[in-house]
Amino acid sequence: MTQILDWRPEPGEVVEFRLTTDRAPVPHHMPASYFQRSHLQSAAANRAAGRQQSPWVAMAFDLAGRADLDALTEAWQGLVRRHEAFHTWYEPDTEDLTGFRLPPDSLTVRPARVGDLTSTDDLRAHLHRRIDEETAASRPGVLAGVVRRDTASTVYFAIDHAYTDGHSLALLFDEIRTRYYAACGGASVDLAPAPGYLDCNRRERERSASLTKAAPELAAWSEFLAAGDGGFPGFPVELGNDAEELLTGTRLQYPVLTGAEARAFRAYCGRHGGGFGAGAFAALALAQWEFTGNDVYRVLTAVSTRAYPRLLHVHGWQVNLVPLLFRLPASPTLAGTIAAAQQGFQRARAGYDVPLHRALELLLEDGAVPAIPPMASYVDGRTAPGSRDYLRADATVLTGPDNASGVSLWFNWFPDRADLVVSMPDTPEAAAGVPKYVDRVREIMLTALAGPRLTS
Repeated sequence: MTQILDWRPEPGEVVEFRLTTDRAPVPHHMPASYFQRSHLQSAAANRAAGRQQSPWVAMAFDLAGRADLDALTEAWQGLVRRHEAFHTWYEPDTEDLTGFRLPPDSLTVRPARVGDLTSTDDLRAHLHRRIDEETAASRPGVLAGVVRRDTASTVYFAIDHAYTDGHSLALLFDEIRTRYYAACGGASVDLAPAPGYLDCNRRERERSASLTKAAPELAAWSEFLAAGDGGFPGFPVELGNDAEELLTGTRLQYPVLTGAEARAFRAYCGRHGGGFGAGAFAALALAQWEFTGNDVYRVLTAVSTRAYPRLLHVHGWQVNLVPLLFRLPASPTLAGTIAAAQQGFQRARAGYDVPLHRALELLLEDGAVPAIPPMASYVDGRTAPGSRDYLRADATVLTGPDNASGVSLWFNWFPDRADLVVSMPDTPEAAAGVPKYVDRVREIMLTALAGPRLTS
């Protein structure tokens, strides 16, 4: 996960894959999801106010040699026709977020040569500008292209975050490569039709409409809010943002464990009643207690809403934030905290289908949700399709320049390592305090591996 301003792509010949159609878009009547609505309305408000923003996510990865344009064109066309996220959208500047769709068989992808860009800075600036332009468009906000070189070519793709998430980007990495290599060899790719995100939106609205403040599905949310006097948790160190304004953000990336250490840590957690994620949350909670004396750990954590195997093929923003809450034991240790963290994580995850915005709409008087809610996410990316090729392909998730009011954390476990990405306000206080907290979290995890294996 890299901010585009920190990305260093090698120069080369830039070619874009432009989506065309001979059909006019027609309205559809499926409502936006709660997260889509919040995201699109916030982005529209920022544009109207002239505030800088980059509400997109992107992926870049390498193909060996000078990319075959015909094969890549065929690959992109097959993908955008297969997935609803690339031919349906919501008009962000309309009051009710009017939805539109295009017939998928009307979509054609054509390569368009932009030219040779001979410096890394010029290439990055060009791609940043083009991504901002295309993903802000009211039609399907997609930009795809390739930087061609003789030794290796970098494929890139960006889309408004409203229509994608990390799992979707992993699907794209695997499907584009599968289609590309098949096209290079003259083979056909027979992929089943993929479910679309609009049906997921429909189910979310139907479930949410029946919820009331007293619904048992909201019990975890009620307990979470009551533990904080009705508010969200703060961060254990000073951030220099007492007004909780949305400030310019900065991003840090920490290597936490090697691949072998991550597997050993998972085994350690298993011996103490939890999984890797529970161990990571337990370490976060222990560091919080050491810094503040607070023995109740609360955080929003990200969970997938892809509840059934067939939904694993959906391209869309199929993620929710749920309330994780647990209390440390009387004499806190990592070994003694893992089981409590596991139970809290399982309870939080059970509410995967209660939308954050709907829960707060019912439980809080103003129903207010921070523009970027502070959260801690754990993802085991080892089983994603193609994940063992991430390192070889230099696969990188790109985002726009960060904005932050609080701290967001992403624990990611890949085949070769586990790392921690931190987004925080770019303030002197955060720069002084957050790394100390994160270093302590990492130290707690590593100390568990160094101690006696059978008695700790």
